[in-house]
Amino acid sequence: MRRQMKKLMEQNEPKEVVDEQLVKQVHQVEQQKKQKQVFQMVEMSDSEDEQQPELKNEESQTQQSNQTTQTQNDQTNKKKKNKNKKKKDKKQQQETSQQPQQNQDDDFEFLDKIQAEQTQQQKQQIVQFQESQENGPLAINIKRLNYNKELQQHFKNAKIAGGQQKKGHKNTKQSYLTYNPEINIPLPDKFNVKFGNLNEQGLQLFTLVASQQYERLQQDYTIVKGYYDPQAIFNFLQMNPSHCEAQFDVSEYFRLKGDYKQANELLERLLFIYESSLGYGFNKFFEDASINLEIEENAHSKVFLMSLFKFTDVLTRKGCYKAALEFSKILLKFCPTRDPCGALFLIDCNALKAEQYEYLINFSSNFVRSVYKTNRSSIVFMPNLIYNCALAKFLEKGENHHYSFNDQNITEAINNFGPNPLQASHQVLIIQAILLYPIVLKQLAEANEYTKQNVGNLDSFVDYQRKPFKELLNEEFLQRETYLHWFLQLDTEDDNDGFIKTISIFIEKSKSQWKSNEILKWIKGALGLIVNNIKSQKLDLGSFYEDMTVVKEGVPIYNEIPFQYRRYKELSKSHFLENPERLDFNNLFAENIGAQQQQPQQQLPGNFNPLNANHGLLQAVFGTLLPWVHHPNAQM
Repeated sequence: MRRQMKKLMEQNEPKEVVDEQLVKQVHQVEQQKKQKQVFQMVEMSDSEDEQQPELKNEESQTQQSNQTTQTQNDQTNKKKKNKNKKKKDKKQQQETSQQPQQNQDDDFEFLDKIQAEQTQQQKQQIVQFQESQENGPLAINIKRLNYNKELQQHFKNAKIAGGQQKKGHKNTKQSYLTYNPEINIPLPDKFNVKFGNLNEQGLQLFTLVASQQYERLQQDYTIVKGYYDPQAIFNFLQMNPSHCEAQFDVSEYFRLKGDYKQANELLERLLFIYESSLGYGFNKFFEDASINLEIEENAHSKVFLMSLFKFTDVLTRKGCYKAALEFSKILLKFCPTRDPCGALFLIDCNALKAEQYEYLINFSSNFVRSVYKTNRSSIVFMPNLIYNCALAKFLEKGENHHYSFNDQNITEAINNFGPNPLQASHQVLIIQAILLYPIVLKQLAEANEYTKQNVGNLDSFVDYQRKPFKELLNEEFLQRETYLHWFLQLDTEDDNDGFIKTISIFIEKSKSQWKSNEILKWIKGALGLIVNNIKSQKLDLGSFYEDMTVVKEGVPIYNEIPFQYRRYKELSKSHFLENPERLDFNNLFAENIGAQQQQPQQQLPGNFNPLNANHGLLQAVFGTLLPWVHHPNAQM
């Protein structure tokens, strides 16, 4: 029994266990409790059997004593003696029988204690999961969706259209994506929503299906855009105001020109069309954090998701960071397991800009548990998230707070791979981020020109912590460009290409968050401490990176990335630029115009009457800067 208890103790050494193992252990303990009850019942029956012959002997003795009657006093004295003897015999039997039973009771008490700890741990996991569903990673704050209200906070005296939203009846379709009452588009050709089966993660699949009339319009538009003439597309859109792809292409044209007002209006019209096509049941989708869907990929869903993506980008440029964060959640909520637009690289950036630091930690910790329903995987160690979560913890306490680094931070960082790594301090997280992905720090330093910044020192800084960035950034380990961390699952070259692409996207999207003097001082303290430990041989980076390549035997897995990085290989870095370059029409090359004019002519639809027959300059714009309009394999 003691050996069984030791085995149970060894199995329960890690406090956080996989649910399946936990259920098995609880099941074993319950069986042992049942065995205990059976054992006690057998003991009770045995003790009763032993007492029966004793009672018979006593009766016979009393009968003999009655036959040899002397006096009533003698009889009573004998009875008293017999009773005392009987009590002594019972006491001796109880003492002898209680010795093994007491040992077994101690064993069962120990097992009961283990069971109580395990059930309590399971309850805590269930409660934590329920909290993540109620306040969860993709819970949408409906009030913050109204971007016009957020704009009014920036411009208090301005009258902005759509500042108030009328509350509809509970049986009417609410508007969550558009807050402009001036939008009034006839919708003769709405999309239909067709629900399918569940995917591997148990999410409901659905598809946007166009009507036959819309499909005929789509064929006509394919011919129109083959001429690469914006004026032809403008004319087509004027005749067909509910055609979504034409609106998206024109909005991109205005966005590249830097006319964000026109681009915003067209994107609002687009979202109005798509949201009007969704049924009443989608009210629950926006309001319930536990409901996630997976939209199946087709031409219509692609335009819908890209419209959401571009509109989120416009909100960010307007300074509506809280609304942009909520729209980023919606974008990911529509396809949480595929993420075709890279919403995971919008949420962390917008959360930092909106100063929603606690939400970012909660999202990174609970997203996989909420969507994939597993404790084995996590997105915490994605480069963008581990860096931005460390920054969130730093900013949460205020940029002017006093802090210091010590050698214990290094020890904690190289061992911080348990089930809850984000519970560590910001000092530990930034050291861990630098050790795991030094290339990210190097590229951040190049993008923000750290070497040209005059960064001060803290009084607690010693040795290399007091060195300038120019010297620190030349350290050998920062030149490392190969990453074989087991939790990244970079199994193919496409996975590695996708991983490198995500780093470049993170740098472009978040670099402005990593340039204040206090943040640079914080990074300098962490980097200097790492170099101090390397120089003093307290930190063996070779063994650290070697340990990162494989999972140690017997160590539970917690932080494996639940998807393959190859899915991000086709993302366009230009879609994530903080300050995209506007079009300069004076510097377009003449050869591009000529090349586009040599395209084979296609037959126009019967109802097409272009207003501008002179293709020229605008044709070159669409032909060279909007490649997704006509190249089927171009990146979206």
